[in-house]
Amino acid sequence: MAHIFSLAAPPPPAYHEGNHSGDQVKFPDTGFFQGFNKPSRLEADIFECETSGTIPKDINGTFYRVQPDHQFPPLFEEDIHFNGDGSVSAFKFENGHVDFKQRFVHTDRFKAERSARKALLGKYRNPYTDNEMVKGIIRTASNTNIIFWRGVLLATKEDGPPFAMDPTTLETIGRYDFDGQVLAPTFTAHPKFDPDTGEMVCFGYEAGGNGHDASCDIVVYTIDEDGKKTEECWYKAPFCGMIHDCALTKNYLILPLTPIKVNEERLKKGGNKFAWDPNEDQWYGIVPRRNGKPEDIVWLRADNGTYPQNLISKFSLTHAGFHGHVAGSYEDSNGHIVCDLTVASDNVFFFFPPDTPTPTPSTLLQRNKLVSDTYRWVFDPKTPTHTRVQPARTYGINGEFSRIDDRVLTKKYNHFWQCNIDASKPYNFAKCGPPAGGLFNVIGHYEWDTGRKDTWWAGPTCTFQEPIFVPREGSTVEGEGYLMALLNHLDVLRNDILIFDAQNLAQGPLAAVHLPVKLRLGLHGNFIEKREVDEWKERRREGGEVGPAVPAREALPWQKRMAERGEFKGEEGKLNQMTGKEVAKAANGVNGH
Repeated sequence: MAHIFSLAAPPPPAYHEGNHSGDQVKFPDTGFFQGFNKPSRLEADIFECETSGTIPKDINGTFYRVQPDHQFPPLFEEDIHFNGDGSVSAFKFENGHVDFKQRFVHTDRFKAERSARKALLGKYRNPYTDNEMVKGIIRTASNTNIIFWRGVLLATKEDGPPFAMDPTTLETIGRYDFDGQVLAPTFTAHPKFDPDTGEMVCFGYEAGGNGHDASCDIVVYTIDEDGKKTEECWYKAPFCGMIHDCALTKNYLILPLTPIKVNEERLKKGGNKFAWDPNEDQWYGIVPRRNGKPEDIVWLRADNGTYPQNLISKFSLTHAGFHGHVAGSYEDSNGHIVCDLTVASDNVFFFFPPDTPTPTPSTLLQRNKLVSDTYRWVFDPKTPTHTRVQPARTYGINGEFSRIDDRVLTKKYNHFWQCNIDASKPYNFAKCGPPAGGLFNVIGHYEWDTGRKDTWWAGPTCTFQEPIFVPREGSTVEGEGYLMALLNHLDVLRNDILIFDAQNLAQGPLAAVHLPVKLRLGLHGNFIEKREVDEWKERRREGGEVGPAVPAREALPWQKRMAERGEFKGEEGKLNQMTGKEVAKAANGVNGH
């Protein structure tokens, strides 16, 4: 009898010269799609997850996180993880029990491709590589962060608008424009929430055109706790580059501009969205939170390279340039801005190399040797623009995905947590292969006031995903609570959630939630208390105080301009004052047409 996997004839390759060919549903044999990176494509419910240890009974709420997860093999063999469709996990904790739910975000691109039963969108954030059938579609995969805002989940990615989801069912409501108030083509994956005012402060970069044209425009919004837009101001960046995260204080928003650049001509030639520029500075834009004007932005510049040894810990190798994520930020007694974030020693996105050959990381192995320390910057917001600055100190660790107790955002703080890399610990390469996403084999808790380092090693076959902090019920003390993080079992392709005492990681986890499946590497998530979800569910019901969330009713301005020029490829060919849903259908041009 023939082996079950022996076919009558060898199948043809799924990719020819880097392009998908034929009708096989087969993912590439590249590092981004194999081993722990293999797409999960999972939508599921698990009632009563298996656990070990005792889950604290005062953890009552839902841990939401989002992962990129391609629903179809990509058009291009060398596609990357960040181009996968957004897929949201919800771990509901209640009185020591945990239920699990996983659903895709039904973005416009997701629906178009599902209808066609194949990938239609091309390279990461490059519309010039798309199938003509989807010309004019909102391309975002909504795969980077999942936040809770006024009773809805917002699945976000910085290349497009957010998509709203029901926090209980994870059903997609639709593209969300804050009741017609936010119409820029892009929206950050890292809005900040002022714990004292309830405001959301958010921004978009590459915001002046369609979100894919190398615009240097930045828009900053403030939405108050009642959902009303109270601030909108447009600024100019010195070049079109990535502004992934931001920092918030009582009076300012800080925008770290990373020297990884967009070039429209490169996009038109079918090239990468970004190219690392080792000769460009790292920049920090500072704008006022209230009554901002375009001329108010202050751009401070820092070396993308070597700093004086007395300012930098020995551990950080004296080099920095690629921004990671912000920990905390606040204004000190002098009115200066304290801004803490990770900055890596070279190009973390090795798959976006410089336009000209340069000795920077070009493989995952080389990328994994970079150091990403946590830098403390102290900025004087009254400093003239283009002033050069240097970091005040570094912590002396190597990590990413920093989190704080969000109740102290904009205030002086002490505690932060992050995933760390400890190359001195053993790693079982034979069982696990290259560490997917990086060797984040340690979870760490750190204190600025004392320099304390409290860590726990995951073992030779495991790595961590981004942690989240959960306050202890009834406590108002910073850092009192729990830390949760997904643990990746790289050898057996499965995940757990580990729960720690947030201020005593070294003792090991208090409890573990065991999943019988592998989730893909996620990016960001948040914990929302049951009380808050329940209160907003009542307010959002039909006839409730606020009423159901409403998806966007109008096309975005850049889509309307395309329609006026007759550039849509759909059967209708023009918008004719369509609803948001009809615009998506016209832009998709699928469903048999």
